[in-house]
Parts: sequence; structure tokens; C-alpha cells
Amino acid sequence: MKDRLANLIKLLISAGLLFVLFRTLDVRQSWEALRNIHLGFFAGAVFLFALTQVIRAFRWRVLLTAVDVHVPAWRLIYLYTVGTFFNTFLPSGFGGDAIKMYELNRYSRRGSESVSTVLLDRWIGLVALFVLGLIALPLVYAELPQPEAAILAIVCVLGLLASWLIFQKRLVERLLGLLPGRLRPKMLSFYQAVHTAGTGALWKALGISMLFSVVLFVLNYFLALAVGIHVSFVYVIAFMPLLSLSMTVPSIGALGTREGAYVLLFGAAGVPEPLALAMSLAFYAVNVLIGIIGGLLYVGGAAMGLRRAPRSRKEGQGVEND
Repeated sequence: MKDRLANLIKLLISAGLLFVLFRTLDVRQSWEALRNIHLGFFAGAVFLFALTQVIRAFRWRVLLTAVDVHVPAWRLIYLYTVGTFFNTFLPSGFGGDAIKMYELNRYSRRGSESVSTVLLDRWIGLVALFVLGLIALPLVYAELPQPEAAILAIVCVLGLLASWLIFQKRLVERLLGLLPGRLRPKMLSFYQAVHTAGTGALWKALGISMLFSVVLFVLNYFLALAVGIHVSFVYVIAFMPLLSLSMTVPSIGALGTREGAYVLLFGAAGVPEPLALAMSLAFYAVNVLIGIIGGLLYVGGAAMGLRRAPRSRKEGQGVEND
């Protein structure tokens, strides 16, 4: 019953936000931009999105290895691609992160590490975006309306401050005690993973996240050019932390929340709002294409052996060849 209510809320959020955007914007201009999309830039964006799957898989592998879980890189790439399908198409709480946790646990038989490293992987990705966003913000701050500029600054600073607080053991333990029962085990597992992985692995994962972020920036810039938007690359860097956070708001495949964020932020930078909407829908189309591939892989996974668990614990700990 709770899952159905949560799914209904997600549906209402997506439908409501899309309804408002489609009623207030000249969507004919958006459709025209999509109909005449530059296929070269769009194909480049699809390639770069696929590349981000590979980069994030290697980042995840660094964290898994640090907690003594050894998984072949190809399997993690597979899980990331499958996760895109669940994130894009399914209106349920069993999203991309959940399927990665579930499938990794089936493979490694290490449930706690499966949960914690997925959360840790997501956190490190956001930290990199906060750092790069804060670096780019001074270059665009004066040209943005004050509310949007202030929100960008506050989000980046608070994100980095929260990351620093994770290493304050006494405070974290007190805060964990205040969390609801269902959430507390996951956050405790995440907190333990931060300290178990060690600073060396965290710094290495953060470096990989920087590479991932740069590819993500170029991907979005390609999409902007594909729909006829000509905006400084620095805006893409500065806006990406908020754009990424908008995709974590409960919704159906981030529909509505993502579009609203693109329109609000790029509109503040002088981009016509219908074109900002078209850019966001083009990003969704990229997700759909990669998600379809992930869905096909998941359906055919049993026949291909991709979902098969190791025959022994030893194999799951690194004997299997990459």
C-alpha cells in the first residue's frame, strides 16, 4: 500500500510539473527544436552518456575493492546500464540504485557492502559536482539573477559542509540515532563504508568523479548545441549540481523535476525557456536510448550469463577474469 501511494505521488509530481511547464511555455518552439535537432551533437551526447556508465563503473569498483569486494568491471558496467533502465522507465521505489544493490548482493553475497558502496558512489559523484560548481560559480555569479545565484552558492557550500561533517564521528553517531528505523541501517552502513574504504580509495574515487563530471558537462553542452542553444560552457558547470539534485526528487524518471530545473536555471542565464525545455527533453531521450539497452540486457541477462552469481565465494572475490 505504501509503495502504491509513493508511486502515485511520483506520478502526480511529474504530471503536475509537466502540465505547468507545457501550459506556461511555447512548447511549439520546443518541439521545433527537437524536430530539427542536430543529429551529430545528439549522437555525441549519447556516446558520452554511455562513457559515463563506464567511468562510474570504475569509480564503483575502486570503492568495492577498498571494502574487499572484487567484481569485474564489465559486470559493474552492466549493472549501471540496467540501473538506467529502472531509473528511466519504472514508477516504483525499486529504482536504479536499488537494482544495483540487489544484483550486486546476488553476485557477491555481501549485502551490507552492496548497499553502502552504492550510496557512497552516489555521494562522491555529488561531491565532485559541488567542488566544480563552486569553482565555476564566481565566473557566472554576477550575470545571474540574485535568487538563482544565491541558491547555487548555498547548495554547493552546504553540500561540501555536509560531506565534511560525515567525518565528525561523534556528531554523526548522534544524528544517526535520530533517524527513523528503516533509514538508520542504510545510513549507518554508508557511514561505515566511508571509514572502511579509507582516504586513499575515497581520493581516487573523487578523481574519477572529476573525470565523470567533465564528461557530463560536455554531454550537456552538446545537447545545448543540438537544440540551438549557444551559452557559455561555464554555465553548464555551475548549474550541474542543482540539475543533478533535481533528478533525485521523487518523480517518474525525473520527468518534470529535471525539466523545471533546466528551464529555471538556463532561463536565468538568458536562454529562451522553450529551448531550455527542449534541452532537458533531449537529455531524457538520451536516457531512454541507454535505458532500452539496459532493459534488453536485463531481460536477456540470464541467457547471457550476466546475472549468474559466482559458483563459489572465492570466484566472487576476484578469481573471475575481467
